[in-house]
Amino acid sequence: MDILFRHRQDKTDKKNETKSFCELTLCFDGLNINYMGVFNFNYVGYGNKRNILFEHSFTLNIDTGDVTVFYRINNNNLTDEKMFRDLVYNKKNNFRQLIELSESGFYNGEKRFRYWGVKYVRATDKIFENIYEILSTKFKTDFYKTKPYKEKSFINPLFDILVDYHLDTKGIKPHDTAYNDIQYNYPKVKWLKKNDNKYLPAILDEYGIKTKYFISELNRTYELKHVFISSLNYLCKLFGDNYIDYVKKFDWKNHCHELVPNKKIHVLKNDAEKDFMVKMINNWDKDSISYDSLIYSINKLLTLREFLEEKGFDLKFRARNGNDFENTLVKWSTIKKHINRGFKIKYNPPKNFIDSIESDIVVNGLIFKPKLLLSEEDFTMEGFYMKNCMSNQFAHGAIYFYVSLHHKTKRINLQYRKGNLVQSYGKANSPVELIFEEAIKLLNERFSKYPELVWKKEKYDITK
Repeated sequence: MDILFRHRQDKTDKKNETKSFCELTLCFDGLNINYMGVFNFNYVGYGNKRNILFEHSFTLNIDTGDVTVFYRINNNNLTDEKMFRDLVYNKKNNFRQLIELSESGFYNGEKRFRYWGVKYVRATDKIFENIYEILSTKFKTDFYKTKPYKEKSFINPLFDILVDYHLDTKGIKPHDTAYNDIQYNYPKVKWLKKNDNKYLPAILDEYGIKTKYFISELNRTYELKHVFISSLNYLCKLFGDNYIDYVKKFDWKNHCHELVPNKKIHVLKNDAEKDFMVKMINNWDKDSISYDSLIYSINKLLTLREFLEEKGFDLKFRARNGNDFENTLVKWSTIKKHINRGFKIKYNPPKNFIDSIESDIVVNGLIFKPKLLLSEEDFTMEGFYMKNCMSNQFAHGAIYFYVSLHHKTKRINLQYRKGNLVQSYGKANSPVELIFEEAIKLLNERFSKYPELVWKKEKYDITK
């Protein structure tokens, strides 16, 4: 195999007296284009000199368009950290690995951009020019022969030209965002034949969601983020055969920027659940901000329901917004915990104490309702409603009493020890409103009568 270009470069860290190097090589034998990038870093970690080696390589067969990607990392067994563990990878037509090679193993040189300096940039430019010179004469489609890859690339020039050549050689007709989609969905021959070798219709047809509407929307290039077709498919499957009537009622593109966490498919039970789901999606993040994506959250909840219904539960989805959704997730998670453990736990203070504390408090005609938090479920639900860490406080219930004090829709939490108030706080640990001041004083008097009260944990609802 003839060497078309080679570049080697050293980089010295004078402070730590270490030297690293990179070496880029491009070869061609008339049939295969081979690129190899080797990056060897010597550095000082925790006072000791260390070494880590990255090796990236791809081989493009210009007759078939197949790309074989090779990746190796060797840290000399210095760490088991997943990102830097020893690894060897070698696979054909894996475009997720190819994009990693093009960015980390080519343009960035396994470091930040321009870490290696202008000489390295010129070397990568020269390698790309050699690749372009070979492939531009081999393209079947005239458009690719003069395409300005360096001036206008979708991902980066190297990745774009390799994808274009692969698809052109295979006779696959791509869409504008094929550079993203090919990393996660590759069209099978069966579906290509059914769809005139068109990439996007073939993928949608394979998922069973091919419509003119989706083909048109997914061909738009103005979107700021990539829409994962697998995530769109998951949303569609929720609504059954008439999915298109429901999906058009919400901004599905805004919720398909993250992958589905697994390959599970869930279908809502009836039209009522479908209507609730549409309302919930449209109200997502309006009344509260979720740390997880919509797709991940729905998948998590319905996977949980699937588990519980296999145990004999009949559960209905009735969430109208993000708060309802989180409430449902908390309740169903509590049921699962009960099943897995075989029992529930609560504290068991004397009944006369509970009755005394939980009787209504009337102040100037206003009614306040105290509620002792005694079970794990009490603490979990209180934490959800109050947006605080109350769900984690159950273990401390052995030495503290926790109270939820309500007045209509207003609510505060109080903590007592040996008959005395320790602290009080409103929703999300905000200050307590003045309206509760007199009610708290009266509640303090009730607790002051029980300074030496002793209580224990007990199991209940035992199923095993």
